[in-house]
Amino acid sequence: MVTYTTLKKMLILFICAVSLISCGALRTFHEYARAGDTIAVPVGTKANFSKDNITVTITPPVGNIIVLNATDPKVRAIINFYPDPISSMIVSREIGTNLTPAATTYADTMLITAGRDKDYFQTVVFIDLPATLPVGLTQVEISNGLGELHQATLDVIDGIGTANSFNSDFSSGLLLSADMLDSLARTSHTTVNIDSAVIPHAIEISFTHDPDASIGGVGKAFVVNPLGYRKTLHWSDDGTNMTIIMNESKAGLIDHMNDYKFYITGTVTGLVFGTVKGYDINGALISGVTATTATQ
Repeated sequence: MVTYTTLKKMLILFICAVSLISCGALRTFHEYARAGDTIAVPVGTKANFSKDNITVTITPPVGNIIVLNATDPKVRAIINFYPDPISSMIVSREIGTNLTPAATTYADTMLITAGRDKDYFQTVVFIDLPATLPVGLTQVEISNGLGELHQATLDVIDGIGTANSFNSDFSSGLLLSADMLDSLARTSHTTVNIDSAVIPHAIEISFTHDPDASIGGVGKAFVVNPLGYRKTLHWSDDGTNMTIIMNESKAGLIDHMNDYKFYITGTVTGLVFGTVKGYDINGALISGVTATTATQ
């Protein structure tokens, strides 16, 4: 049996984050904390915050402003929280019927804000508050070099806080440390987006990369399909050449090209885009299909 005191807190946070839909929180989670406590700040969907680019600026009601950069140990983790793919919000959106009150409204709001991208997630930043914060209303500002900025407030109350260890105790006696939290953060990856005036039924796309560990080089590739319930994705890699084949899970199910987005991750180096081809349901080639990549 697993005891989940910490994981229950994270579940509550997930519910809080999803309830915020696509906008970031105006208040931290929890809204009240002692100096030295760990807080969580939901910063919105499609945010590009990472421990490589983040700056946290804490402005107390009195005293000096405190700036934490990405390498500061007080910036604990930056994690994306996703709705369950069989949650009412997702299933209601797919079938066009509210299985719970306003489920499609929540899904549509998220969809509009995310630019028609159905890969819904809420980014949450975990921060250990400085032990010297004075009592009172405090602003927490999170920014990066991409021009993204989020602000939230919390009430610092009397008392001596404690940074959350995020440990979990399993019945086997195994203790998971704070590394568990960091292991949930995104790794370096390349996002691949496909564009076409006509939505294809199937797509084939290729890449090359430096020789990987299977043929005497270094690294290993891994391809991730964020919308497995809308499209199938098959991929192969011979050590230097990668081929990805995608098609709609059901004919006509994909209604926007964003649904064909996928990720290439792992530790492979020298990734270079090759070709992309789109096909209709009869296997005929569709002209004008293009691909773009962005690496983070």
